[in-house]
Amino acid sequence: MRLSSIHLKGFKSFALPMRLNISEGITSVVGPNGSGKSNVVDAIRWLFGEQSMKNIRAESREDVIFGGSDKTPPANSANVKLSFETPEGQLSIGREVSRDGGSQYLINDKPARLKDIKELFKGTGVGLDTYSIVGQGQVDKVVSATPEELRLLVEEAAGTAIYKQRKKEALSKLESTESNLERIIDNLNMIDKQRKSLYLKAKRAEKHVEYSEKVGELKRVYFGNLIERERSLLGKKREEKSTADNELKNIQKNLIEKESKWSALRKEFSEVDKEIETFTQLLEDHKRRQNDLLELKEMYSSRHSEKESKIIETSTKIDSLKAELEDLQKRREELKLISDQMQQQIQEDEAKLNELEKIRDTAMADYSEKEKEWHGLQEELDSVKKQVSKIDNDLDRIMNNTEDFKKRLQMICSQLDGKNSRLQELQKEAERLTEQNEKVSKKQQETEANIESAKASLTKLEQELEQLREKQTRLSDDLRNSQFERSTLERQQKDYEGFSRSVKEVFQRRDMFNGLVDVVANVIEAATEYETAISILLGNRMQDIIVDDSLTARRIVTFLKESKIGRATLLPLDMISDYFSKNKKAEKHAGFVGYAAELVEVPQGFESVPKYLFGNAIVVRTLDDAIELRREQGINGRIVSLDGQLLSAGGAITGGFLERDARTDLISRKRRIHELAEKEIDLQNDLSVVSKETERKKDDASETKSYLGILREELNQIISENVSLNRSVSDTLNAIKELEKEISELARIKDDYEKRLSEGDKRRDELTSRKNQLEGERARLDEKIGLFSKELKEQKKELESTQSEIVDMKMQLSMQYDKQEQYGKELKHITQKQSDNGEQVNLLSKQLTDLEEEASKLKENVEEQARELSSLKKETEALFKNIRYQREGKEKRLATLQEVEEEIDDLKSQREDKREVAHKLELSIQESEMKLQQIRETIGGEPEKVELLSDEELRSTKEELEDFENKLKFLGSVDLEAIDEYRLVDGEFQELYAQKEDLEEAKRKLEDLIEKTDKEARSIFLNTLEKINISFRRYVAELFEGAEGQMKILPAEDILESGIEIAVKRQGRKYQKLQLFSGGEKALVGIALVFALLSIKPSPFYVLDEVDAPLDDYNAERFKRMLRQHASDTQFVVITHSKIVMDSANLMHGVTMTDGVSRIIPVQMETYESVLG
Repeated sequence: MRLSSIHLKGFKSFALPMRLNISEGITSVVGPNGSGKSNVVDAIRWLFGEQSMKNIRAESREDVIFGGSDKTPPANSANVKLSFETPEGQLSIGREVSRDGGSQYLINDKPARLKDIKELFKGTGVGLDTYSIVGQGQVDKVVSATPEELRLLVEEAAGTAIYKQRKKEALSKLESTESNLERIIDNLNMIDKQRKSLYLKAKRAEKHVEYSEKVGELKRVYFGNLIERERSLLGKKREEKSTADNELKNIQKNLIEKESKWSALRKEFSEVDKEIETFTQLLEDHKRRQNDLLELKEMYSSRHSEKESKIIETSTKIDSLKAELEDLQKRREELKLISDQMQQQIQEDEAKLNELEKIRDTAMADYSEKEKEWHGLQEELDSVKKQVSKIDNDLDRIMNNTEDFKKRLQMICSQLDGKNSRLQELQKEAERLTEQNEKVSKKQQETEANIESAKASLTKLEQELEQLREKQTRLSDDLRNSQFERSTLERQQKDYEGFSRSVKEVFQRRDMFNGLVDVVANVIEAATEYETAISILLGNRMQDIIVDDSLTARRIVTFLKESKIGRATLLPLDMISDYFSKNKKAEKHAGFVGYAAELVEVPQGFESVPKYLFGNAIVVRTLDDAIELRREQGINGRIVSLDGQLLSAGGAITGGFLERDARTDLISRKRRIHELAEKEIDLQNDLSVVSKETERKKDDASETKSYLGILREELNQIISENVSLNRSVSDTLNAIKELEKEISELARIKDDYEKRLSEGDKRRDELTSRKNQLEGERARLDEKIGLFSKELKEQKKELESTQSEIVDMKMQLSMQYDKQEQYGKELKHITQKQSDNGEQVNLLSKQLTDLEEEASKLKENVEEQARELSSLKKETEALFKNIRYQREGKEKRLATLQEVEEEIDDLKSQREDKREVAHKLELSIQESEMKLQQIRETIGGEPEKVELLSDEELRSTKEELEDFENKLKFLGSVDLEAIDEYRLVDGEFQELYAQKEDLEEAKRKLEDLIEKTDKEARSIFLNTLEKINISFRRYVAELFEGAEGQMKILPAEDILESGIEIAVKRQGRKYQKLQLFSGGEKALVGIALVFALLSIKPSPFYVLDEVDAPLDDYNAERFKRMLRQHASDTQFVVITHSKIVMDSANLMHGVTMTDGVSRIIPVQMETYESVLG
């Protein structure tokens, strides 16, 4: 990539469009101060996206647009364009901004973005973030830079800013991570205390849940087996009850049958006597009474059974409540025992806690006192260290000052020698400059004379060139007119314009007629002077059609006739005959010109045509000649004069004025076409000659203008050189005065430095003595603080141990308080339950007494009814005896009746027995059902089916159940929510712990990233610094003969934060800091450093704005050599005032300012040198 040109329009002082062509080597831009040279550099920086208006010496965006002057209006926009030559072809980038706020970047004149331009030049070394553009003061900035600023320059060249940014982001993340980690650890510690507190509660609750689940399982198995057994027993009882009920029904059935039989027997004795009737009636009354008694007995028995059932139920409830009361009393005694033991344990733990707190408070007070004493010793030590550090700093400063004063003293002595030498050189330089000024003035006069001569030559060439241009225009017009006329005539000839319609139609159908030749006008040719006469003689015969034979003529006539187009005269060559003959007398006449048939020319084979057409017609010069020939010679043929006056054969004269245009008739058309073609050839030849002459004159004028421009540039340079010489003479004289002042000042400074060196030695001895005293004091304090630190560490460890025991004890007491509170609540609940159960037992006992009394009364009623029945039975037997006695005849029947009666009584007795059995079974069933109901209430519902156990297994299960129930009682009341709370807290703890591990891992990764970033940045920084050092040493050796330069890193903990110092060793001297060099030497060192930085990021071109400003001619010559040495590798655009640096340029642009507008005058140095010889 090569920069070919810079285009400026409306940018700052460049109001008019300006173009700076850029040489492949060095291009210099020169001009007086304030002419706008640096605006070229500002334009390039602005184009590459410079955002700081300060860096392009502007205050606002509109400042880059030309603001106008007295004679030039303000510009509406600013435009900058750079053109490049690349292997792919031409490339241009541009930027334009307008006053209305419009702004755009361009690539190849097409809208683009600044990002696109940066991307386009990425990796080329061109741009604002490189040193391809070195502005004014940048070298001074490098020279006067602090060690930290120099490090930043190297970092910029190395590109380690991205690593610093990464490290900064990583440190920020690390700080945030550490902060989060501390917060997580604090939360973990807090939650861990809560977790430990909940741990024991949760464990007790888990045990309670475990025991409860075990109790539930054992209850399920135990009571499931009890229920199964009771159900089995209940089933048997219900079967027995069902059997008893069936037997009772059978007995009742038999009883009814027997009573029916007895009633039938009773009817058989209905006719017995009254006595028997009476006996029978009595027997019936006894029977009714017996039935009534049986019903009463049955009712009382039923009621008695109900009361007994209630008695059993109430007794069962009382027994259950009494058993529960016994259990509650046992649990109450257990709780009382546990509570007493716990209270004793709490008292012991509280006493132990108080003792531990007293120990901690005593230890804390002792620790605080020792810590205060330690802090006092530490402050004393810090004070001693500060004093020692201050003394070290003072000693270092004194040593540095002493070394610096010595170097400065040496430098001052050297400077005194150098300045005295310089004074002599300046005096000689002043003489040389005065002599050179006179030569330059003489050369200026010669150049001015050459310019006037060149101006006169240029004026003459421009006049000649104007005349040639006019001639060229005239010839071009003639050529154009001739070409137009010829093309018109050729078209007319081709289209047979001027001929009759019949002729045109025939020739339009030429293909139909093979023997068709042409019309007469196109076949006959005549010289110009004969054309008028020939045309008059031919008249309309010019339209006659010539054909090869009469057959063709006949075919044409037929065609015209059939087509009804018109008529035509045809001349068949095989039929026409001539009647031409010469007249010798006429030939001798002075006005005789010739025979018309001989004055025309025809193609070969057509010789008969003119003789046929003209016959003996004669052409004479004038009409008088014609008349004279007719009268004197008696010629009867047609005679025509050259101007067209016709004397017919019969003597008639036709003549008069003939229009000039009419002479260009059909006969002259062919001749005119040939003439015009020849004329065009002549005009083109003349035009070519004039064009060549014009180009030659243009080249001469251009050369003269170039020469005049060179002369003007030379004059400007001479004037500039003259001004520069005058200024140099003035500067030299001023420098001589300044040197004299400097020499005087240096002598004074020398005395001052010698005095300071003496005072510094004395102060150093005092500080060294004081430092030794303080070092001894510091050693003593270090030893004492070490012992204190060890004691404090041990005490702190003991304190932490005691505090840990206190925390554990408080947690244990808190748990004991919770347990004590829970046992108190349980004891209160048991007391209330005992009271409730006691009241219920008393109530049930009273109900039981009442039931027993009622049952006793009902039993007495049943017994009384039984006694009455027994008495009634005896009376009935007695009646039967009486009846037997009364009715002996009827003994058999009576015996049967008695037998039936006995059977009835037996059945009734059986019925009562079965009823008693059924009643007992009913009571047993009720008892079983009550047991089942109690079991269901105990286990809270219907149990699941379980595997049946043996009696031994069931007893073992009962013992295990009681054991776990006792364990539950021993645990007391627990907080079941503690399990969920512990799980929640433990989950939070585990989550926080996982976050802590993640944060620790993130912290490790960030620390590794920071370490890796530092390592990479150090490597790149050191490698870049080494490359810069190599280039810097090379450039220093080029600029200072035999000198060595180095950039060294100052000591620091972090090499990436350390400063960089520049030191240069001149031949025969030691390394010196940059501050000890003169202004010009500093500038050279700065240029060397800038070029070293440039070498790290090479660019296709570099723009250097007055970097040589501080250099004298001698050092400028070195700078010039360095530019030329590198000009083969890259392009340089140099803004300079130095004539020596100008001399290195391949192309120089002069910048001048007139009426506030900058203009550019280019000078090709090679051409300039060749012109000057």
